[in-house]
Amino acid sequence: PGVLQLMIFLVTVMSIGSEIKYSTAREWLAMGGNSLTVSLIGKILPYTVIFTTVAFLYAAALYGFNSFPLNSGWLPMLSALFLLVIASQAVGIFMIGVLPTFRLGLSFACLFGMIAFSIVGFSFPVLGMDPTLQALSDLFPLRHYFLIYVDQALNGRPFFYSWTEYAWLTGFLVLPFLIGKNLKNALLYFKYIP
Repeated sequence: PGVLQLMIFLVTVMSIGSEIKYSTAREWLAMGGNSLTVSLIGKILPYTVIFTTVAFLYAAALYGFNSFPLNSGWLPMLSALFLLVIASQAVGIFMIGVLPTFRLGLSFACLFGMIAFSIVGFSFPVLGMDPTLQALSDLFPLRHYFLIYVDQALNGRPFFYSWTEYAWLTGFLVLPFLIGKNLKNALLYFKYIP
């Protein structure tokens, strides 16, 4: 799931950033009726289907073929994987909206995605980190997916104990709306300088 999140960040930033780099952003927006929301959905939806399929195949390999523990059933984990995919895409849109230059956006996505491997508890437990780093770990969708994985798949706890993590993953969907104006201005007026 960590590599999946990293790839989603990079592909999302690349797909939108390439529109800016190759000066096709105005045509892309025009195809969406000059609506940033419609244009983004049209651009991101095929990737959502592809990454969700990859995530579900990963779950099938992990829980089906390799018989990893799945104590709460398939639905909680497949839901968590789908939310991880769309939350990661929302963060990717936010990245290119904050830094609407192709190379800076990709650098941001790569750095943020690689930091996730360390700060979300993948290599060192979050509870053993400095309190500031513990708080920062919540900024990564992967952290919330891992907490759902531990509660639902490994421990088989009721949904009540994980609902906040599902809410966090859903909350990431707000990020594109925070930078919508900046992203649309970049798509319309930014001149790419190599």
